[in-house]
Amino acid sequence: MKLFLILFILFPLQMPVRQLPDLFVPKGYTQVLETEGDLDKDGIKEHIYVFDTDKTDGELGFFRVLYICKSIGGKIKLWKKNTSVLRSSKNCGFCLDDGIDLSVTIKNNTLIIAQTFNHNSRHYSTVNSIFRYQHADWFLIGSTYNLYDTCEFDFTYDINFSTKKVEISENYGDCDENKKIPEDKSYSFNYPFKGIPRMDGFKPGDNAIKVPNSKKYFLY
Repeated sequence: MKLFLILFILFPLQMPVRQLPDLFVPKGYTQVLETEGDLDKDGIKEHIYVFDTDKTDGELGFFRVLYICKSIGGKIKLWKKNTSVLRSSKNCGFCLDDGIDLSVTIKNNTLIIAQTFNHNSRHYSTVNSIFRYQHADWFLIGSTYNLYDTCEFDFTYDINFSTKKVEISENYGDCDENKKIPEDKSYSFNYPFKGIPRMDGFKPGDNAIKVPNSKKYFLY
């Protein structure tokens, strides 16, 4: 009995892959994109879908949902559903009618989601969020946040949550001939993150942490 309890603690019961539910997409949802690739190192491609839901964000767009699926016995089975990591369809600033610039790719068994926000006609920000399936859940293992202007500045905040390494680069350009151009700078340090963020509840681009011994912040 004691051995069973120890094994139960070390290896908690999980839903077997073949018991995953069929993917069900509610009526009124609109598919935005689809991609595939191996996410759990089993040599079998998973299927990724992004849909616009039928729920408005209170402005001009619709909330989005991410489905991570497996193909089992010729059927598409839902492995993971997430509603936090994708901006709503029009939550992109001055993007006019094009909607948010979104890409979803799979590389090295990780899921990479890139989204761009147009702050104005020349000021943009793009956040690349890298997720990995580990320890029976989905985690944010890396983030690259690029804040840039077409001629004035180009800032990059790169974070490896597994190693707690943060790298920041600040590059400046000649946008105004009568203005002194600041010197380019770069920072590299370890930050004591409390843990690796989980996918659920994470919102890319909405997070800022103060750089130690500085008035500046790094973003992800």
